[in-house]
Amino acid sequence: MGTDGSARMMPLTLPGGTGIEARHFTSMVFALALAGTALVAHTVGSWLTYTRGPTGWSDSRERVPVTLGTTELKVPANMMRRVEERVAGGPVDRLSLAVLWPSMEGYSEINARAFADPSDTSAVILVALEPTLTADIMDTSERLTQVWLSLASGDPLPGPAGLALLPLPGDPASGTDFVAHRSDQGRLFAARCFTPRDKALAATCERSIRLGDGLFATYRFRQAQLEHWQKLDEGVATLVAGLTPKPAS
Repeated sequence: MGTDGSARMMPLTLPGGTGIEARHFTSMVFALALAGTALVAHTVGSWLTYTRGPTGWSDSRERVPVTLGTTELKVPANMMRRVEERVAGGPVDRLSLAVLWPSMEGYSEINARAFADPSDTSAVILVALEPTLTADIMDTSERLTQVWLSLASGDPLPGPAGLALLPLPGDPASGTDFVAHRSDQGRLFAARCFTPRDKALAATCERSIRLGDGLFATYRFRQAQLEHWQKLDEGVATLVAGLTPKPAS
């Protein structure tokens, strides 16, 4: 059960094969397994810090000029999680945002309670933006086909809104690690999820996608929002597009 008393989602239809020829498969699986094991350990640790927010929010809607790689952005201060970025603006290596689903609005006095909600049903979505500096970086959909399918610890179970939940190996003492995924009209959705055994921690998911202007977005959300998987990418992409200054007419 979650902290709000609702049932917590637990991972329980394998997607199609990867198309890899058999003679190449063994060595590839071994290498990917080593990398994947390290990734699992790193990810599990990162879940545990998900609910640790900044020391203070701003309700100012004033736009702060930020440079991310070669991309110029103007970001409402009430969406910015880091106080130092909010105050200084300018060049940053990574931009950390927080908004509410589905409105994608930043913090205000009116929605302060929603931003402080630590439960499994919290509407807060955390968005981290980085410049795409190399083609080697994989988003979560690519990780599913190239890494996680070979690491699966069992058959997937049906999830919300037609998703399949692929279990991954991990430390049962920490929680349950899985990938929620589905291919729809040629588009593959995949999100890495974790259900902590510690009931004081929320059950969350993480997905990364490539955006225009050379940006890479990683967003985290509660597992309760998986039922909206078809709209999540669009919501994040629209949010980021709105941060790009419009050219003067």
